[in-house]
Order: sequence, then C-alpha cells, then structure tokens
Amino acid sequence: MKKFFPIYDIKDIDRRTTELQGIEYIQLIDRAARALCEWIVDHYTRRRVVVLAGPGNNGADGLALAALLLDKEWLVDVHTYTGHKGFRSECNEVCLERLRNAEIVIDENVGEPDISQGAIVVDALFGTGLKRDLDGPAADVVRYVNSHQCEVVSVDIPSGLGNEDSYVETESRTIVKAAHTLSFQFPKMAFFLPELTTYMGKWHVLDIKLSAQAIDEAPTFMYYSTNAEAAKMLRPRSRFAHKGTMGHALLFAGSEGMSGAAVLASRACIRGGCGLLTTVCPERCYVPLQSAVPEAMCIPARGRVDVIEWDDRMTAPRASAVGIGPGLGRGAAACDLLRRVLEEFGGRVPIVIDADGLFALRQLLDDGLELPSGVVLTPHPVELDRLTEPHSETVERIEAACMLALRHHCTVVLKGAFSMTAMPDGCRVFNTTGNSGMATAGSGDVLTGVILSLLAQGYQPSEAAMLGVALHAAAGDEAAADVSPEAMTSADIASHLGAAFKLFHSFS
Repeated sequence: MKKFFPIYDIKDIDRRTTELQGIEYIQLIDRAARALCEWIVDHYTRRRVVVLAGPGNNGADGLALAALLLDKEWLVDVHTYTGHKGFRSECNEVCLERLRNAEIVIDENVGEPDISQGAIVVDALFGTGLKRDLDGPAADVVRYVNSHQCEVVSVDIPSGLGNEDSYVETESRTIVKAAHTLSFQFPKMAFFLPELTTYMGKWHVLDIKLSAQAIDEAPTFMYYSTNAEAAKMLRPRSRFAHKGTMGHALLFAGSEGMSGAAVLASRACIRGGCGLLTTVCPERCYVPLQSAVPEAMCIPARGRVDVIEWDDRMTAPRASAVGIGPGLGRGAAACDLLRRVLEEFGGRVPIVIDADGLFALRQLLDDGLELPSGVVLTPHPVELDRLTEPHSETVERIEAACMLALRHHCTVVLKGAFSMTAMPDGCRVFNTTGNSGMATAGSGDVLTGVILSLLAQGYQPSEAAMLGVALHAAAGDEAAADVSPEAMTSADIASHLGAAFKLFHSFS
C-alpha cells in the first residue's frame, strides 16, 4: 500500500527532501511546475491558458508553470493576487521576476480575467495552507471563474477548500469548481469524500520526486491502494494444490425472496479461488442455489422453509472461514443464527459479516456481545450508521468506522466509491479503483464472497479485506469496459473476477 499524509505533515516531508537531496525549495517548485506542464501538454491541444496565481507557494507553482508553457509557445495570460496582507512568498517573488523578463503581460490586480472560449484556467490561487474562508477580491474571482463554462485545472487542491479542518459544511463557502485537480506526490484526504467531488473533478497524483527516505521515515495511519500495490498481496498457488488445501468456506445466506444474494455471494466465493464452498440456505433457496452454482455444496436448513434456523449439521463442514449475512432476512431467526455462528466459530476461524448479518449484529452488540478475533465487517454507509450512530458527513463516518475497528479489534470495510478498510491498529486504506457501475444491487454480496474466499485460503482478515476490495473493484472495471457502467449487474462483477486475477498476475 502507498502512504499518504495529513496536509500538515507534507510540509515536513518537503523540508526533509530539501535537506536529503541538497536542494533549495525553489527547485521543488520547478519540479512541480514541470510535472504540471507535462500533464497539461499531454492532456490538451495547444490553446490559451489563463493562470490565476496567489501570493504563496501555490501561486509560485502557477507562475513557474506559466513560464514553461511560454517556452512551449502556448498562449498564456497571468493574473496575480497578493491577498489581504499584500506580500508574496520568497519563491513566489522569484517566479514572478522570471516572468517579468518574458514577453508576457502580467495583471497584478486580478479582477475578472478574460476567459476566451476553449481556454484552460489554471487555479493556483491558494493551496492547502489556507486557514480561512475566501472573501473579498479572491472570492469574487472564484465566483467569476465558476460562472464560466471553462475547463479549470486546480494546482494541488481547489482554492478555497483548504486543509482537513475545513472539509465539512462547504456549501456556504466560495470554492473553485475544478474539472481536474493535480496533486503533488500524494492524494489528499479530500479526494475520498463524495461531498467534495463537485469541487475536485477528476484528481491525479503527479510525482515530483520527493525523497523516498523522507516518505519512509514519516509516520502515517493513512494509505491508499492501486491495482499494482494490491497485486503484491496475491499469493502464488502451489503446482500441487488441490481442493483440500485451498480452503473450505462456509456461507450462511438467503431467505425467502432473497435467494439471489446467496447465489451471488456463492458464485463470487468460488471464483475467488477457494477449494470448497458449503452454503447454508433456507429450503426455498436450495433449488435456485444448486442450479446456479453447481460447484457449491449446499445444506438446506431444517425447520422453517423461508429462513435459516440453526441446527448441529451446520458445524459439520471443517470450515477454514465463515461468511454470514447476504439476503439473510431481518427477523429474530437472523439474530439467533448470528449468535450461534459467533459462538461456534468465533476465535477459531475468521468470519465476514455483511448485509442483514450487520443488522442482526447491532442487536447483539446492544445486548453486550463482544466480537471474537478475526472478524471482518463490510457495511455500506447506512449500515455503518446503524452500527455506530447517524452521521451527516463522510469524514465523520470514516472516523466512526475506524473507531469501530479499534473498539472491537476487528476489520471494517466501509463501502463506497473509494472503499476504506479500517484496521484494528488504527490504520486505514482507501481503494482507488472501481467505477459507478458497481452501484448496483448485489455488488456487496459479491464482495462478501470474494473476502470469504480469501479468508478461507488463509489470508489474514485485514489482508483479505484489502485484497478482496481491490479484486472486486478491478472486476468491476473489467465489467464496465465490457458491458458499460450503465448496463452492469453484480453478476457481471462476479463473472469478471477471472479478468481481475489475470490483471493482478500481470504485475508480477
């Protein structure tokens, strides 16, 4: 997994980089500008660029970019703003002086810049150091830019958004609405929050060669995953492997009208690589399940035909991991079943709990249940709120998921566009792949099956959660490329798990 950091720690990494590499800070500015220039040249045909540069080092990045684009014979307009205090940073002054020697008109009283049709506006007004809401002329120019139908590229972060302390209640504030945000070396926490996507647009991380030693030495609790990073967790399979050595998964799923959830989770579990799967389901789900997933063994529950009621046959499979929840139903039977599953298997084998299993878990936690070791919870936002308390902001929900993992010594996967895995040690990992087509019924059931399969094969709970999320997202991307995000179903995600594995193997 790749590290990223709270904004206040990045300045220390910048400073440490200058020490370790024996360079001046202005050379970091130049690196950042070269990275910006390369991205713009790669993504746009030559056109007019309007650079809005503030008084700090974010503005210096914009000014240095303007000089590089001029060298490439792009048409560049520069508008600068000195802010309330009327002074510039040292690097900003250096970069502005370079431009003054070039053949370019610089407007040092930014007002309403002339934005011609097709022009790119580079927002380099204020970066992450901003500690207040925008007002006065700076707010005016941001509102002016937002009112135009133009392509805005923000440097490091959209101006007005600031740092982590200001990521809530943004509706009343003046913030640049970018089409693209180009971040240096690391993503920002803001990129993973759905409430801020209207400002961020598509975000991209540009490598500016910060010191690897400085990054390694800097502590963090925040990580993000790419396909290449997740692929490193995938274990090779022995040439002499057989179904008895690749893990036996035991899945409790389905109720009347919800046999599809059991089918999807079972199919994904089989495609996730485990050797054996036994699915426990109600009698009414037995025929659909056996017909759709013939590879799975099946135990039809006795007693009621519409839900699963516990009986001793369910301990017969020598399971190496247990999954419970998809389509289980929400009555007393589900609570009783989850309690028995935790009593019989908890602490001996890892357990993944999802969907209706999480609904039942809320009641058990209220009754004083303590989770055994090795549990993975996979809530979506509403399920997370039910397990903890209602939240109005994603950033609060992320913290709640992390506290849940800490309090119960479990792994929590908070599902979303950038699904986050919260570890029992306080670390959190955001997945950066996947697409909007995965917002479809049954997608979570498929994820449960994949995680269960990896647990059964011997992956540690947090490892299975991170790898499972990444494989699930990669399968979703493969499915979207095949059938389009709009037409995707959760069955498409399960059927493209093979393509996801092939992609991951290609990185080795």
